[in-house]
Amino acid sequence: MFRRSAAALLAVLALVAALAPARANAQGLSDVVLIIPFENTSSNREANWVGESFADQLSELLGAHGLRVVSSDARELAYARLRLPLTVIPSRATAIKLAQEAGATMVVLGNYEVSPRDEKTVAEVRGSARIVRVNEGRIAGKQMADGRWATHEFFFGDALTNLQSVQGKLAYQILYEQDDKLPFSQNLIVEQATKVPPKAFEAYVKGAMLPNNNPDKPAYLQNAMREYEKANPGSVYKQAAFELGQLFYAQGDGKKAAENYSLLQPADAHYAEAAFYAALAYERAGELQSALDVLLPLSTRAPLTSIYNNAGAISTKAAIAEKNPDKRAALLKQATNFLSRAVESAPEDSREGPTVRYNYAYALALEGKYPEAAEQLRAVVKVSPRHAEALFLLAKMLEKTGQAEAAAANDNEARKLLASYGKAQTEWEQSQTVSQLSVHLSGSFDHADYVASQQPATPAPGASAQDLLSKARDLYTAGHDDEALMELRNVVRVEPMNAEAYLLTGRIYMRRGELAPAISQLKASIFWDTEHKLIDAHILLGRIFLERGDRAQATAYMQSAVQIDPNNQEAIALQRELQVGIK
Repeated sequence: MFRRSAAALLAVLALVAALAPARANAQGLSDVVLIIPFENTSSNREANWVGESFADQLSELLGAHGLRVVSSDARELAYARLRLPLTVIPSRATAIKLAQEAGATMVVLGNYEVSPRDEKTVAEVRGSARIVRVNEGRIAGKQMADGRWATHEFFFGDALTNLQSVQGKLAYQILYEQDDKLPFSQNLIVEQATKVPPKAFEAYVKGAMLPNNNPDKPAYLQNAMREYEKANPGSVYKQAAFELGQLFYAQGDGKKAAENYSLLQPADAHYAEAAFYAALAYERAGELQSALDVLLPLSTRAPLTSIYNNAGAISTKAAIAEKNPDKRAALLKQATNFLSRAVESAPEDSREGPTVRYNYAYALALEGKYPEAAEQLRAVVKVSPRHAEALFLLAKMLEKTGQAEAAAANDNEARKLLASYGKAQTEWEQSQTVSQLSVHLSGSFDHADYVASQQPATPAPGASAQDLLSKARDLYTAGHDDEALMELRNVVRVEPMNAEAYLLTGRIYMRRGELAPAISQLKASIFWDTEHKLIDAHILLGRIFLERGDRAQATAYMQSAVQIDPNNQEAIALQRELQVGIK
């Protein structure tokens, strides 16, 4: 189920959301803030987009500069839990309920009006904002000498064309209210707020607010992309690209959806959701390797049952289609690895439980692990006794393990329920294969689980990045990869630019045979290695691409490694391997 477009504006970057608590503690800003779309009090209904833009611009700016902010996804979930339409501007009391639902301690409310424009005057936006303290239930302010409570309102006003500058100044005022010793200037925040050209910004917000069936929606978003690229040649307006991806996916145009989703990078807002749906779009088009290339790296950023399931299910489909025995075995190993994680994260009686266990059993059956497959299938039919495909596959697994009576009983049930039983049974009798059965993908990105997964774990008190990294190295050396990955995630929460952490994470995924996430982590290591010390990341990427047959990329990474250290023996060995066969 898709989020409504109005809730998909400039959300806080996933990385920013993860880092905000650490920055907040450093600055003494311990509050969690929810920003509600501002209320349009003028008669100019065409200016409703301005209210949404306040909510999402302030969320991004406050989150990037010290406050912990409720993301747009989490805000939407709070609305849904209270059964409020996203278009409703809540009262103060309702806003407090929303904040409590989202775990916020502060709410920012505001209103504005936009004056009409004519030939002689420009349109202006004027209004005010207030901070409501959730626990106190009142607008923030201070106690006067006479005992009265003086509320603090933030007033703003300027030409509508300067809206983003207004929002940057307001964000600074809100931050200054919390900490009057801010280590940055107002100009810095205004500069960040105005990074998107005004015409692109307005077109994007207006387009994002429209429902998918509105014929004007794609025009607005494409215009936003054009205006942004015109002002920033060679750059992409990522938020608009995501919205276009969502639109085309909803319309069933997987090719255009994947093209727009693929424009987002791991540090971009909504990257996880974009990668999830891009993988589904590629899978539907039969491009299984492309689907895995975007989905496997996502599993490290968003450890969700649905992502593990889809990575495992698509790996299974790729294994079935693969003719090379070694590559087929590697794909099946990858499939069972991901699906076992999906099973661990989904209780038997959960919504996802039967699906992930059935998929896991399917992959185990292809590996010839019939008793293990039967064990998973028994759990499926215990919860879903009318699961026709599970009954059929269970019958065959029991048959393989010599349990004829139990096999016959399950086969009889499958015969009643499985529409394709005749074809499936004929195939089994002829080749002992089950291609008439399907693996099942999760079709919806679970925002609630994703929001929960992005809450940062708390490292041991006083633990430094180097302490955590040292522990991760020891766990890696001992072969405890899962535990090492947990420590490495804590490293990048404490020190997000730690290149060595990404390098070690890449090594772990290489050891597991999961090359797509390995490539992603090794590239991140190179990106953050500003002193160019980690030659291993270049060498490992060179070897991965050489193994994949991509000599051009392998050569590029080999050359960068040799530049760092011309005497490194591993770099020289890679260089020799690449020179083999070159005349």
